[in-house]
Amino acid sequence: MNVSKGIRLIASVISLWLVTGCMAEAASALPKQEQYALIYNGPISDGDSTKAIADVVKQVGLPVRDLSNIEALPAELDNARVFIVGGTEDDVEPLLNAFTADARSALKTYLQNGGRYLGLCGGAFVASTGWSEEEGFVPALGLVPATSDDYDGDFSARIFPISWLGEERQMYYQAGPQFTPVPSPEQFKVIAHFQNHQIAALISSYGKGKVAVSGPHPEAPESWKENAVDGDRMESNIHLAAGLVNELLSEEPVTYSK
Repeated sequence: MNVSKGIRLIASVISLWLVTGCMAEAASALPKQEQYALIYNGPISDGDSTKAIADVVKQVGLPVRDLSNIEALPAELDNARVFIVGGTEDDVEPLLNAFTADARSALKTYLQNGGRYLGLCGGAFVASTGWSEEEGFVPALGLVPATSDDYDGDFSARIFPISWLGEERQMYYQAGPQFTPVPSPEQFKVIAHFQNHQIAALISSYGKGKVAVSGPHPEAPESWKENAVDGDRMESNIHLAAGLVNELLSEEPVTYSK
């Protein structure tokens, strides 16, 4: 090797090292994408419930991003800290049917890898393994190891006593589900019971992720009592909704409790 070629080779190596170092430094300097709560607000969703749970999520420190089309779910999950489906119209099957094969696969992969899902009322129905209709069993998303069923067949808004973590609360309810566990390797913790001792809310593991569901509405603001039967009995349970969100987001593993 002559001297000039050697010098050029050394210069090339130094130049490559400098460029690589600068690229790595630039990459590390890029701002991290801020995580957010992704909340479904499209067809079938109930606007009041969506706003109420968004307010709770903001209270615990997460920004909110709306999702109006389930087909767009796979592209929105990358930076989502939690995906939330709140209350819905009475018939939740159109929402369930909106979850395409791609959306279902993306959601389950997201949860397996450590994501979070929160379902309230209608959002809890679709997260269950399914429910029975006159025509037969309707398979749902299967995000929690439990079937779902109406607690009260009347679609009127009512205030019901709910045992939430052992404390009796008067809570807003409107056609939400009760849950019956099914065999599963996943762990689950019961959060609340209805008066009939059926499960009203629970949190379960899903791979490295977690899923929380509730039939009643702990997120209900004071204004909801005006249109509910026995509305004057309703207590503010927003702190319980915030506690549920915080437990869902925590890194503490789910341990079995009934």
